[in-house]
Amino acid sequence: MKKQFVKDLKAGQSVEDVFYLLGREIRDRRDGGSFLILLLTDKTGSIEGKIWNNVEDYIESSIPRQFVRIAGSVREYSGVTEIAVKELKPVPIEEIDKVDFLPTSRFNPDEMLAELKGYFAQITNPYLLKLMENFFDDKEFVEQFKTAPGAASVHHAYLGGLLEHTIYMLRLSKEIAKVYPEVDYSLLVAGIILHDVGKIKEYIYDKVIDHTFEGRLLGHIVMGYEMVSAKINEIKDFPAELKRVLLHMILTHHGHLEFGSPKTPKFVEAFLLHILDYTDARVMMFREVQEKNKGVKWTEYHQFLETNIYLKDRTD
Repeated sequence: MKKQFVKDLKAGQSVEDVFYLLGREIRDRRDGGSFLILLLTDKTGSIEGKIWNNVEDYIESSIPRQFVRIAGSVREYSGVTEIAVKELKPVPIEEIDKVDFLPTSRFNPDEMLAELKGYFAQITNPYLLKLMENFFDDKEFVEQFKTAPGAASVHHAYLGGLLEHTIYMLRLSKEIAKVYPEVDYSLLVAGIILHDVGKIKEYIYDKVIDHTFEGRLLGHIVMGYEMVSAKINEIKDFPAELKRVLLHMILTHHGHLEFGSPKTPKFVEAFLLHILDYTDARVMMFREVQEKNKGVKWTEYHQFLETNIYLKDRTD
């Protein structure tokens, strides 16, 4: 059982514990040598570790995607907390307790699933409703969908995160239907529920949350497109136009080419799906920043929110 977690590490502390080595970079030093930058994680977050000395001794033992025991000290450099690693040793996965590395949603997964299924009543198109049934009558799929994270590190990066993310998008969509009655709400609901199904194959989440081999090569957009397309093909006389527009929504839900979508949204339901996805992901990022940075007013620059975050006093 771990005793030291990322969120609790403070400058000046000594560290000797197990972390998951998610990534590694080998960089050149000014004196002609090299040093290692390690991305170390546990269920509470991630932190960089740096090995400055005897780098050659750690090249083979610091290959990413494994558990490692590190010894070193925590320091603050240019306003960023990091670990100066003095020793590193791989740890067999059999010795790992998954509760140390697998954060979970604060919400009950069965209750979230029941809420999601309640939205099936809003799907008036019989072909889309049949498609929902084809997915959610599959017990293996349901178990994966309930458990899968929403990401490996950016947002909803915990067990149940995918389902939680989907539920929040569905809740937001109810207000959109009231304001814009011209929107095809059946199509929007179906798109929300299925937009991230590829994530059940993009990630592993048994001992730690990380990308699968296939997930790194293809990504959840492509895999989700394939999954939805295959299920549609099982339904007799599924309208070709409906298939095209739903698959378009899967492909375009990131909204921009630079965000990984091979196409940009071409009709209003696809655009709204992107906006809902973008909104919930970003609000969650702000929430996580608030929770992880107690007692400060400004955070360091946030890579995905593209700004420093002002942590104003809460009013609740």
